[in-house]
Amino acid sequence: MMNTKTKRPTSTLIAVACGWLFSAVDIILLILFQTEIAEALSVEPQSVKIAIGVGLLGSAAGGLGFAPLGDKFGRVRALGWAIILYSVATAGMAFSDGITSLMLLRFLAGVGTGGEWSIGFALLTEVWSPKTRGAMGGLVAAMFNIGTFLAIGLYHSPLGWRWAFGVMFLPALGVVILRRFVPESPVWLEFDRARRENRLTPDMVAAVERAPLLQVFRGTVSRLTSKVILLFAVMNFGFYSFSTIFIEYLQAGPSTGGLGLSKEAQLPFHLALNLSGLVSVFLAGLLSDRFGRRRTFSSFCLFGASGFLALFYVMGSASETGGHSALVIVFSMCCIGFGINGVMGILVPELYPTHLRSTGPGVCQNLGKGIGGMAGPPIAGALVVTLGYKMVLVFPGILFLLLARLIWTLPEVGGREVKAFEDGEYLTDR
Repeated sequence: MMNTKTKRPTSTLIAVACGWLFSAVDIILLILFQTEIAEALSVEPQSVKIAIGVGLLGSAAGGLGFAPLGDKFGRVRALGWAIILYSVATAGMAFSDGITSLMLLRFLAGVGTGGEWSIGFALLTEVWSPKTRGAMGGLVAAMFNIGTFLAIGLYHSPLGWRWAFGVMFLPALGVVILRRFVPESPVWLEFDRARRENRLTPDMVAAVERAPLLQVFRGTVSRLTSKVILLFAVMNFGFYSFSTIFIEYLQAGPSTGGLGLSKEAQLPFHLALNLSGLVSVFLAGLLSDRFGRRRTFSSFCLFGASGFLALFYVMGSASETGGHSALVIVFSMCCIGFGINGVMGILVPELYPTHLRSTGPGVCQNLGKGIGGMAGPPIAGALVVTLGYKMVLVFPGILFLLLARLIWTLPEVGGREVKAFEDGEYLTDR
C-alpha cells in the first residue's frame, strides 16, 4: 500500500486557498459593479441582478456536474479545470457588449466556482494531517472573506469594471503552477491504480460504474446525504434570510420599521459581517481539531443563538435612541455563529468514501444552498410585512438551536485518517 501522505501538503493548501479566494472575488465583483455595468450596457439594474442569480444557478450546476470529475479524473486535474473555467469566463465578462453575453459568461463562471469548493476540500482532506486538518479547512474557508476584501479593493480602485474583471485571468495562469508543484492526492491515486488494475471488489466495481450523482442516494450513504443536505438547507435558509432582512432593516425608513441608514452609516455593519466571518470560520476549524467537529459546530450555533436573542432586545433601543454601537456588537455575535461554515468544509469530505469524496459534498452543499438560499429571503420578506423586522430576525436564532441538534445526527469523524478503501465503519457514531 502506498504512502497516503503527500510530500508537499503546503503547496496543496496554497492552491486550494487561492482557488477559494479568487472564487469570492469572482462572485463579489458583479455584485459591487452592478450599477456601473447596467449603465455601460444600457440595461436596467434589475437585469444585472438577474445575471447575479444566473451565476448562482451556474454554481449549483457546477457543484452537481463538476464535482464528479474530481472523483473520476483526479482532484488536482479537476480543480485546475474549475479554476480555468471561472477565471476565463470572468475575464471574458470584461468584453461583454450586452446583457446576454454577460449572463452566459456569468453562468459559466458560476459552474467553475461551484465545482471548486467540493474538489478543493476533498483534496485538502486527503493530503493534510488529521491532527490539524480542521484548522486548515477553517483557513481555506476564511479565504472567501479575504477575497471579498480584494474585490472591494478592485471596486474602489481606478481600474473600472472592465479592467477589474480582466485581471481575473491571472488565476488561470496560476493553474500552470498548480499542475507543476501540486501533487495529486495519494489516496485518490491508490484507489485509481486499483481500479485500473482490476483489483477492486465486485461491490466496489458496481458502485464505481454507477453514475456518481446516483450513488450518493443509495444505501447507507443515502441516509448520510439526506442529513447533510438538511444541514446545509437550514444553514443557508438562516444565513440568507438573516443577511437579506437585516440589510433591509438598516436601509428601510423609520416609517416601515427600519433605521434608514445612509451608505456611510451602514459601513460598520458591512465590516462587522466580513471581519466576524473571517475570524470565526478559522477559529471554528481550529477548535474542531481540539474538541471535535460536532461539539465545535453546536457551540458556535449556541453562541449565534444568544446573539439573536440579544439582537431582539437591542433592536428596540436602537430604533428609539438612534445609538448603533450595541447593535453592531450583537450583529457581530450573530455573524460569529455562522463560523460553522469553517467546520463544514472539512467535515463533509471526511464523511464520504474516496470514490464519492468530491461528489458527495458537491451534491449536499449545492442542493442545500439551493433549497435554503432560495427559500429564505422570500419567506422572511413576506413575514416582515405581518410580523415586523424584530420578530422575523428571531427566527435565525431558532434555526441555530435546530442546527445545534441536527449536527449530532452525524458521526464524529474529526481526526480520522482517510483511506483509499473504507468499509464504512467510520460512519458508526463514536
